[in-house]
Amino acid sequence: MFRIVGAALSSLLVLSASQSLMAVDDGLPVYRGAEIVKSTPLENSYIEIPLAKIYRSGRGWEPEKVETVEGSAIQTLYKIGRNVPMSAVERFYAQAIEDIEGGDLLYYCESRACGSSNAWANNFFRDYLLYGPDASQSLWVVKDSRMHYWVVYLNRRGAGDVMVRVDEIIPQGSDVDIDVLAQLSATDVPRIRRFLNTLDSYEGLVAFVTSAADERSAIDVGDAYIEEIRLGLNPDERTLIRFINLANMGNTNYGAHRVIFVRNSN
Repeated sequence: MFRIVGAALSSLLVLSASQSLMAVDDGLPVYRGAEIVKSTPLENSYIEIPLAKIYRSGRGWEPEKVETVEGSAIQTLYKIGRNVPMSAVERFYAQAIEDIEGGDLLYYCESRACGSSNAWANNFFRDYLLYGPDASQSLWVVKDSRMHYWVVYLNRRGAGDVMVRVDEIIPQGSDVDIDVLAQLSATDVPRIRRFLNTLDSYEGLVAFVTSAADERSAIDVGDAYIEEIRLGLNPDERTLIRFINLANMGNTNYGAHRVIFVRNSN
């Protein structure tokens, strides 16, 4: 039985990449030669996920847009030697993030477009070791097919070491009876078609669709998404794939305007 509304779907993701070592916990690959400075677990916490550049707000600093989720997290800080080119580290993590299964890039910035490095280090991440020149920073925020969030921030310190912060955020709740295959934009029909073409079978395939109201109700928007997706399917696919319109009931965990493909294992 699906208990989709109000439950986050989570599982650890294993990735492989060239020039990488796996972290202690399966997840993003680690740049070769990187040292773990510290790794901190969080349990039963409210965790802010940045979705825009950081700016001064009143007497403090905060991202212009954040999403807050309740759950757990693993926050890991790595140090890479000063002789390593910054561009090589940036390329490595950009590729690692691109390779995340079902990854949805929620936010990316680099250099001064991210805002103040000092604010990211000391106000948001609360780790002075991340502070470096504004011009050498990069930040990625991704949501994977298992509904985990990944926040990756890197910069080169004045001392020369490259510091990389990797946060894996796991929203509260999971359902082992649901096998999540992909989470995609409900408006990206070509990408949905490409995903479906990779499957050997559509048996037991269910697509949950989330939406938000515009001049129409959220339910009507969801129905429109489903109709548009179904127009691109062949008759067998229309028969075998079951669509369920969550409207805005699943937005807290899954966001709006998404289609989440799962396999009914029962």
